[in-house]
Amino acid sequence: MRPLCVIILNYGTPALTIASAESALPEVEALGGELVIVDNASPDDSWAQINNWRKALPALAPVELILSPRNGGFAFGNNLGLKARKAEFYVLLNSDTLVRPGAFAAMLAAMRADPRLGVVGPKITDEAGAEQTSRFRAISPLGEFVEASGLGVFYRLFRRAVVPIAPGETDEADWIGFPCVMLRSQMIDEIGGLDEGYFMYFEDCDYCRRAVKNGWRLATVADAEVAHFHGKSSSVEGNIKAKKRLPAYYYASRARYFTRWYGKGGFIAANLLWYAGRIASRLRFFALKTPHRVPEGAAGDIWAREKPKAG
Repeated sequence: MRPLCVIILNYGTPALTIASAESALPEVEALGGELVIVDNASPDDSWAQINNWRKALPALAPVELILSPRNGGFAFGNNLGLKARKAEFYVLLNSDTLVRPGAFAAMLAAMRADPRLGVVGPKITDEAGAEQTSRFRAISPLGEFVEASGLGVFYRLFRRAVVPIAPGETDEADWIGFPCVMLRSQMIDEIGGLDEGYFMYFEDCDYCRRAVKNGWRLATVADAEVAHFHGKSSSVEGNIKAKKRLPAYYYASRARYFTRWYGKGGFIAANLLWYAGRIASRLRFFALKTPHRVPEGAAGDIWAREKPKAG
């Protein structure tokens, strides 16, 4: 059994995936690990490009390619990688990342120093090296009110409901973002892989909460650094920032998350609190003429419940 298996999921981003793999491979080889690239049935020539890259490597390079039979989403694709190889620890690595030297070794050292650590993340930076938010509080119905309002008074009043934990804050995280995350195989054996009922989004919060519920700890390692080119592997993050309409699978994942952790009543409460936040935001507009924008169509889309067909 190898000590480490790094999984990169590709969907239509072959150049990013290859760059990420090239940054990770020296770290993987130094630790006696293996790199697995899963192509999630990309609609372009990703498989050919990645396969050609692999052929150019030495025959004994610890790199395995897996072609998924369908695009089953983020959890589905990563689970293919988790099932493909046996290792003590696994790293799920976004295609839009670059691994800085020593990152995996530092994360591995932290894991081995504390047998109850189940999930470990690195310090996430942007292209320029500035630290980004990678630690979060639980997504909650009250948090929907705060976020929809956009009002600083509510962010201060309901601070524990504000999801992002800014760099420098000392609050304990309920979950860690998944641009790069290390998972202990013993924990995976106990709680299972990622929930494939989430096509994309919310699966990271869900998984970390499952881990904590089962007695595992979370941590980030300051000495481990991974650069994340935010939003390059998915258009959704760009749409959130631009307030464009989000895809149906985002809201289906949202509904699954709230129903799982807060029940059907909690899902309804989250939506009603979102509306209350929008009313508060509108009052701000009438007073200050500075409305807080939300994604187009969100007022109706938040009621979506069923998982869309994968494609």
